[in-house]
Amino acid sequence: MTTKHRSVTKAKAPATGIIGGPNKGFKTTPRAKQVSKKVRLAVQHPKLRAVKNVIDDLVGFTPFEKRIQELLRVSKEKRALKLAKKRLGNLVAAKKKRTKMEDALRNIASKKK
Repeated sequence: MTTKHRSVTKAKAPATGIIGGPNKGFKTTPRAKQVSKKVRLAVQHPKLRAVKNVIDDLVGFTPFEKRIQELLRVSKEKRALKLAKKRLGNLVAAKKKRTKMEDALRNIASKKK
């Protein structure tokens, strides 16, 4: 089994061919698992990242991103996180979105100076 944190599979004791016991089961030869499409698509591609950055610069922020920025300006980080979680569906994505909006606010503030 491969996960985000462990790419090597756990070593399983080889089956003995006996019907019972700790290593019961039919003797088989271990084969390497194919990398799933889901894992391959999760890899960030530099060209795609560049295209997304250009689109973000040209189009600007969505209304809910503007609302998150407004909440962050008035120091309501928890409220901003709750809004992002409701709109995006999960906490991890919401935290990423909140940090992205915080970075955007910092960039805007640094450009004004």
